Amino acid sequence: MATTITMPKLGLTMNSGSVQQWKKKVGDTVKKGEMLYVVATDKLTVEVECPVDGVLLAITVQEGQDVPVGASIGVIGAPGENVTMLPNSGASSPANVPVPEISISTPRKPASPKAKRLARDKGINISSLHGTGPNGWIVARDVLTAEKNTANVKSSPVAAKMAVDHGIDITSLDTGKRVMKADVQSRLASMSKTEEKRVPVTPMRRVISERMLQSHISIPSVNYFADVDMSALNELRAAYNKKLQSKGIKISVNDILMKFCAKLLLENPMLNASVEISNAADQTPSAFILHDFVNIGFAVALQEGLLVPNIKNIHIKGVTQIAEERAELVEKARSGGLLPDQMTGGTFTISNLGMMGVEAFTPIINPPEAAILGVGTTTDKPIVVDGALVIRPIATFCLTADHRLVDGADGAAFLASLKELVENPDLFLL
Repeated sequence: MATTITMPKLGLTMNSGSVQQWKKKVGDTVKKGEMLYVVATDKLTVEVECPVDGVLLAITVQEGQDVPVGASIGVIGAPGENVTMLPNSGASSPANVPVPEISISTPRKPASPKAKRLARDKGINISSLHGTGPNGWIVARDVLTAEKNTANVKSSPVAAKMAVDHGIDITSLDTGKRVMKADVQSRLASMSKTEEKRVPVTPMRRVISERMLQSHISIPSVNYFADVDMSALNELRAAYNKKLQSKGIKISVNDILMKFCAKLLLENPMLNASVEISNAADQTPSAFILHDFVNIGFAVALQEGLLVPNIKNIHIKGVTQIAEERAELVEKARSGGLLPDQMTGGTFTISNLGMMGVEAFTPIINPPEAAILGVGTTTDKPIVVDGALVIRPIATFCLTADHRLVDGADGAAFLASLKELVENPDLFLL
């Protein structure tokens, strides 16, 4: 009996999602536990396992189509089994008529391991080859054929290398004469003039665009800057890491800053608040929700966009536990394993661009939060201490706060208190 695949609920806050990519096509044999498709929500993308053994009989939604949780997205059954009705799909199929396949694009050409190895050894761009293996796979003979065709074309060593580096089939430049560097450059010039790449907006980038535009238009934000001496915090971090080295736990600057911020946020509840909107049209706030807990989000940069998972209840956790949870969330973000619940419920955010060499920046508030802290790179700078000129590691902090909740004096006081804690960590115990 056929099994209907439905849009899974990947978190308490998830109401709908879309299939961003199918790992299999209609007619393929599938096994329980293998990755079958990729779901995109308004927060992230998640790979989903196949629920049963069988054959993928049908795909019932278009790629990128948003459907509610529980709606039908496909059918798995026995080989040759016909699908007569697809629950929740919004359409039905006549009896004994298989549901038509919806084509799914694949980002790269499939190739056998041997073909990949040969192409790498012989300097051949495998993406330019036409596969003659089963289902269009590129196999070893395709690479060898390409090598033979290339060998019949006379070219200079520089031209041959340039062609490989830029993915150009050098046989397409064969005019009966020796292919030279200028010929490859001419092809590259023509490609740059005539070729354009249209990149569809992914669900992640769409959400980032919507939220950042909402923040920019609707939040009257104020930026506060402070240069902070990182000497004491760096020493504290070094001591922690030495103590935890045997356990394989590594404390980051962010981990300590999260703990410091959690203390100060409970003391300054308007910076740990959320804005409740009554009128979506003009973004008029109806209430400010003051939280008695602290969930701090931190930015994780990926190739396809930015994710901001958050660590829950930081105010009651030690730095070691914060570091462990932060490392786990970063790994999940990079492997596509984050759940929507790990992306929601944040009350404050820290964005640290120090590792990228950025000295200072003005972060944008992540609605409905009231504030965000930006941390720049630490650089040795000359400062005056007790009348003497000394060199100290200095980082620029920027606090961006929603002026509807946070008055100027309150925002400045928060940043001043954070600067004091960073420069004198012993004060945390007071």
